[in-house]
Amino acid sequence: ALGSFGFDVTAIIAGLGVGGIAVALAAQKTLENIFGGVTVLLDQPVRPGDFCRYGDRIGTVEEIGIRSTRIRTLDRTLVTVPNGEFAILHLENFAKRDRILIRTTLGLRYETKPDQLRHVMIEIRKMLGLHPRIADAPRRIQLVAFGASSLDIELYCYVETQNWEDYLQVREDVFLRVIDIVDASGTGFAF
Repeated sequence: ALGSFGFDVTAIIAGLGVGGIAVALAAQKTLENIFGGVTVLLDQPVRPGDFCRYGDRIGTVEEIGIRSTRIRTLDRTLVTVPNGEFAILHLENFAKRDRILIRTTLGLRYETKPDQLRHVMIEIRKMLGLHPRIADAPRRIQLVAFGASSLDIELYCYVETQNWEDYLQVREDVFLRVIDIVDASGTGFAF
């Protein structure tokens, strides 16, 4: 029909083809972000309010939109990550954990006698076993190294909570009880 009115149909089709390619290339990132947003919304590796690690950064998800995800960092800045990029990042969702790990090394003085060392480890094991907020397993107290200036004992256990503030209170309680145990054994911590 256009040819009968004197239009060059071949030129129009070629122009539409080139124009279509240009539009497709221009829309590529937008479509990538839309598909990434749909993926994040449907898969829900994180939700608004979740504290997470994304790539090598951490923060709290504030909003997941169609084009981008907004995350509040620990510095209180707001980072906007395009969903196409966010969907392919390694995401670690701290809000989904069922308990929180306490893992620390206690350095006792080299003057500590073997019986004192055994006493410290036995008493810490008992204390952890009786603590109402410490998970039954895994739970370890082990002599792990002869350090440069201390006998190193590893304390490894989980606090039965998902809340960070609650975890900090339980960890503090455990650490204070460990100090009491070490003091009662007649030895002390290395400098």
